Amino acid sequence: MKKLVLLFTVVLLSIPFLTFAQGCMEASSDEGVNVVGYLQSQFEYQFNEDDNENSFTFNRARMGLVGNIPYDFSYYIMFEFSPYKGDTPYLLDGFITYSRLAPWINLSFGQFKSPFSLELNTPCQGLHSIQRSIVVNELVSPQRDMGIMFSGHYNKLAKYAFSFTNASEFNQRDDNQNKAFSGRLVISPIEYLSVGGSYKYGTAPTIVQGADEDERKRYAAEFQINYSNILIQGEYISAEDIGSYTTGGG
Repeated sequence: MKKLVLLFTVVLLSIPFLTFAQGCMEASSDEGVNVVGYLQSQFEYQFNEDDNENSFTFNRARMGLVGNIPYDFSYYIMFEFSPYKGDTPYLLDGFITYSRLAPWINLSFGQFKSPFSLELNTPCQGLHSIQRSIVVNELVSPQRDMGIMFSGHYNKLAKYAFSFTNASEFNQRDDNQNKAFSGRLVISPIEYLSVGGSYKYGTAPTIVQGADEDERKRYAAEFQINYSNILIQGEYISAEDIGSYTTGGG
């Protein structure tokens, strides 16, 4: 059934600043726990062939805790509460960061976004459209994973992040001994220009007995020009899947 979906989104509660950190929001002070949240209500109208439908929904309804622990530790916990994302609330992000060597190196351990893709690592309140693109949603999976990540930056010239993660299903235990690697590097040779690239590689158990493990490779290139009130950005993502599930049987 073909349908055209018209979406209207209203942001009711958000944190008014963006960062290059893994989380969308950071602690505002070193004293106590900071409660943060992001609420995005939405009206959806579907133009169907048989009968039109419309509904008020929550595209995102998130709440979490962030804070700093003396000395050089911080934590970030975020849950998704929207009933339209799942039957029950679930953990979206949850990690601890050690920053004694910042800004050169930050070490994070837990569940976080994969350091891959400009669009994926843009915070939800910083997106220029209601949803992330289909390419990102389909090819960068899982978007969040459990593992360890190293990140940092050198002045405004370069920033990097790379991780070793389970590469299993979201919020599920790993089902093999191998881990996935993801990495992203962005360079700003001049103040208003940024160019970068990302790479992601992982394996998964095969569905054919005796065959080699399936392989998943992802490549991305990005650029951004942000001059005065003009913003131009673009990204290219390529996927290469090798294994039994690409040749039938699953």
